[in-house]
Amino acid sequence: MDTSSTNNIQMAFAAIDKVFVDSIPKLTQEEVRGKDFIAYGDQNLWPQYVFGLYQDCTTLKSVVDGSANFCGGDDVRCNAPGFEVSLNRKGETARNMVKWLARDYLLYGGFAIEVIRNLNGGVAEVYYKDFRNIRSDKKNEAFFYSEDYDKKYVRSTKTIVYPKYIKDGDAPASIVYVKNTIDSTYPIPRWSGAVKAAEIERHIDDMHLNSLENGFMGSYIINFLNGVPTDEQKAEIEKNVQQKFAGASNAGRILLNFANGEENATKVERLSIEDFGEKYKAAADRSREQIYCAFGAIPQLFGNMAAATGFNEVEFQKAWDLYNRTTVRDVQRVIGDAFDHIFGMKDSLSIKPFSIEENNDEQIVN
Repeated sequence: MDTSSTNNIQMAFAAIDKVFVDSIPKLTQEEVRGKDFIAYGDQNLWPQYVFGLYQDCTTLKSVVDGSANFCGGDDVRCNAPGFEVSLNRKGETARNMVKWLARDYLLYGGFAIEVIRNLNGGVAEVYYKDFRNIRSDKKNEAFFYSEDYDKKYVRSTKTIVYPKYIKDGDAPASIVYVKNTIDSTYPIPRWSGAVKAAEIERHIDDMHLNSLENGFMGSYIINFLNGVPTDEQKAEIEKNVQQKFAGASNAGRILLNFANGEENATKVERLSIEDFGEKYKAAADRSREQIYCAFGAIPQLFGNMAAATGFNEVEFQKAWDLYNRTTVRDVQRVIGDAFDHIFGMKDSLSIKPFSIEENNDEQIVN
């Protein structure tokens, strides 16, 4: 058959870069066959996903870390006898413990504390347990701690099983498990409605980095007009072009073309695409706004002074007072209640609140 008489068009493209889109996992809570605990999200890795998002999203990390520092106040004192200086053999202080627990509560919606008893059954030590590594049975009566949940090639997961802490119990080690829900095994982050916003901010940062690294290739298409090469030749051409012209350090380099006549010239065209600069900025601004809104946070308290037009010291103080009443004190009370439960006493923690003023009075969190 004479192919010259057909209307078929042969097209050959070689992509300089590939784009991968990661789906957002769901916070499912389902039983796992052969396991005694309830799976925490897709593939039992929801808290690992949240922690990764926290590390990569600047706004989320700023709000969580800043709020945790606020919760730790200017000082924290444990009033339980024998725990005034430190809470365990590692020398961890009550202030550090409050900050770590507050971070987990803000990030995941819950936290865990390990309680070690002495030979007489009394509380000997108290330890922070990374909530990311905690799994629970359906009724929150047994807890499973492992640092291997996200490791794909571990034959047997190393897991420590703890019972629920009971004040008059006799378990040598047990867990105080606190969550912000009553009708589910695991907590739900207070900022769960802003997960997509955090993902958008993370992907916008990735986009800017990729644009910097692949600046030349993002704006131009190179048409080789002297025939369609083999797959091996395409790969070699792609490799050479990428090495010579991709990357921030290659911006503005001159492209030289060597051809046998005009009919074999390589044609370089600028891609006719819409300028997305303003759209990216608008998306980033909206994402930050949604994250702040989810926490009930005021941006200026976390270093975002771009929105501080006309924001004076009086307004800053009012903003802090509002956030302190609606978020910081609430988290402090939840942590204080957990320590009261452990030591069997009221007001086991005293927190000297953070203040933008130099002089402040001690605040009892309960």
